[in-house]
Amino acid sequence: MNCNYCKSTTIKNLLSDTNSTYTYCSNCNNIDIAYKHIAIDSILKRLLKYLDTSNKINLKIEVKQENNLILLIINNIRVFETDFKYDFTKKDIYYLENTIHELVQDYYKFDLSKVDIIVCA
Repeated sequence: MNCNYCKSTTIKNLLSDTNSTYTYCSNCNNIDIAYKHIAIDSILKRLLKYLDTSNKINLKIEVKQENNLILLIINNIRVFETDFKYDFTKKDIYYLENTIHELVQDYYKFDLSKVDIIVCA
């Protein structure tokens, strides 16, 4: 496998808690992008655990960046945090909002009219 940017073959892999593999090029030193995605995976994994056991009718889910952390807050209770020293881009926010909507509506069958999802930097 070759790097898309520098064409090097020094590709490394990182495995997340969700068993997703993220690749990075050690020549380009873009390991931060891989670690950012691992942190986002951790948030989603924790959300899944919460939704598995939740029987709440009304649900407020917040994901936000604060003081080099990314926080998962459900019904105004901080349920998870992890280091996050990376840029939280509009693309990241869009990805998280859509993934959370999909999990909540399609997989867990929550009524979206009773779910408030907030993702912000």
